[in-house]
Amino acid sequence: MIRKHSKQRTLVLNYMKQITSHVSAEDVFEALNQEGKAISLATVYRNLDILSEMNEIKKIAHPVNGYVYDKTAEPHYHLHCVCCNRLFDAPNAYVKKLDTAMNEQSGWHIYSHSILFEGVCPKCSNKADANDRSERF
Repeated sequence: MIRKHSKQRTLVLNYMKQITSHVSAEDVFEALNQEGKAISLATVYRNLDILSEMNEIKKIAHPVNGYVYDKTAEPHYHLHCVCCNRLFDAPNAYVKKLDTAMNEQSGWHIYSHSILFEGVCPKCSNKADANDRSERF
């Protein structure tokens, strides 16, 4: 579906292009309004969904916080820290062969897959190690 140009969508997309982390609709809403760009939360949600449908950004189901958005629409994997709940892009390349293999094995027409790795990020791991060391002394 071809969408008409929208000033609000351009505003949201420009914000998404400059972020360095995964953000919620509320994060986008707060940031834009703090920059003096009046936009409603409903408009932010609507435009994030439209941008996701247009494959401009990626909508990700966060295991704890609902949906978050990623400026990178290309297929890729994510890491979830179970301590701080942040999502990170995984360094592993997307494995298109998994789509092909599942297509052949299931009879489905597979066009993508997602993988979410869960663990403890280095920052939280270092904090835990520091806490362990301080408790020992």
